[in-house]
Amino acid sequence: MSIREKLVEIVGADRVDDSNEALSAYAQDHSLMSANGLPDIIVRPTDADQVQKIVQYANDIKMPVIPVSSKHHFHGSTLPKMGGIIMELRGMNRILDIDLPDRLARIEPGVTWAQIQAEMEKIGHRMVMPLLPLASSSVVASLLEREVPTNPRFEYGEPMTSTEVIWGSGMRFRTGSASVPGFPDKADSKGGNPEGPGTNWYRFLQGAEGTMGVMTWSIVKFEYLPTVDKTYFLCFDKLEDAIEPLYQIQRRMIGNECFLINNQVGSLIFTEEWPQDYQSYKKLLPPYFIALVLSGPPRSPEKKLAYEKKALDEIIASLPAVKRIETSLPGAVGMERKLPAMLRKPWPEEKMYWKHQLKGTCQDLLFIAKMEQVPEFARTVIEVAGSYGYDPNEMGFYLQPIEQGRAAHVEFQFYYDPENKKEKQNIKALYLDAAKKLFKQNAFFSRPYGLLSPMVFDQARGYTNTITKVKKVLDPNYIMCPGNTCF
Repeated sequence: MSIREKLVEIVGADRVDDSNEALSAYAQDHSLMSANGLPDIIVRPTDADQVQKIVQYANDIKMPVIPVSSKHHFHGSTLPKMGGIIMELRGMNRILDIDLPDRLARIEPGVTWAQIQAEMEKIGHRMVMPLLPLASSSVVASLLEREVPTNPRFEYGEPMTSTEVIWGSGMRFRTGSASVPGFPDKADSKGGNPEGPGTNWYRFLQGAEGTMGVMTWSIVKFEYLPTVDKTYFLCFDKLEDAIEPLYQIQRRMIGNECFLINNQVGSLIFTEEWPQDYQSYKKLLPPYFIALVLSGPPRSPEKKLAYEKKALDEIIASLPAVKRIETSLPGAVGMERKLPAMLRKPWPEEKMYWKHQLKGTCQDLLFIAKMEQVPEFARTVIEVAGSYGYDPNEMGFYLQPIEQGRAAHVEFQFYYDPENKKEKQNIKALYLDAAKKLFKQNAFFSRPYGLLSPMVFDQARGYTNTITKVKKVLDPNYIMCPGNTCF
């Protein structure tokens, strides 16, 4: 029996594709990487039983499996580096359960940000999201990749609880309190506890870029939709001046959404009519600004806003570098009313993705650092960008406090034309050079995608050796996404 015939037997003829057109679409993405060739075949399972049978069959024939759950990809993780089976999970897009009292939802990997937010709005709730993700992006994939939420409060730092996974060995496994017999129909457990059995098993999949197994559903947290919002902006000419205010705001636990961006990122996300809006914003927005959204819960919202505003005023009064807080962003009048709603919805599918508007695509250089280190890191990146002829004023910058300000997700964005080979090679060299210099300055690359994997994993041999042992147990034939991370 051929590979195609066996997969047709598992999922049906209409869910298997090996046409050149379909295969070619998976040989490239929005990263600086490229596949060594085409995948062998595409299969589109509709449930966990089919996923398990596909993984078991792939073990029998020793063929790679690359799980894919989003429409667009940015880091090279879904490229078929050694051929194999593309397991397209977008058809597994059911919201299996919504537990309103405990604010938990059980969802399949094909559920998108647009889909989940639409369902949340119906019940007056929301997911806490990263900064304007694509509407077609998988929620589960986003959480597995630990994409940071715009709300840095500690309770939103771990949005995933119990899960179901098909390990690379073909074993079906449930983590946490969802592992009790009879879950979900014949058990008291609601799967809210991510611990056990014995350890945080779901962490083996976080940041693993598909190298350990396939998650078939996950229980995720959601939150109430605020009844009232008030947006404030703190504007700065220099990045250094923004760090202490961010620290103070986070220490006092003020507000919900809170982040720092430069005028390049602001211009791209605020633009409605291209290119005239972009040009106007780029000219008028301050070089850097903190966006802070104070929000009121269903109970006593005005009281919460009042004491948070009082605490914010006290912070501003204690910082000479901050003259005042703005209730309207200079150069973007009215944005204070629009921003909270923007941050609670994904980027509209009908619009070109905001990172791609300028030149066609974007390469992100992202890492974690203490906030006081960020100005030094920014100087390094600006210096490297200038040495490659890249205009630093065209570079995007995004700083997202995490864990109540204990650290920060730092992201530099390099926009380029993907059809211009010379420009792409220049960005690749700039990206690698900047990353190496930052690495030597102790930037923490917690998500070292693609080109950066050797730099990080070669320097962390103890960690690399440990996860290699784990990989041998969970995926003994090394079929899951070979070529990713250190495998």
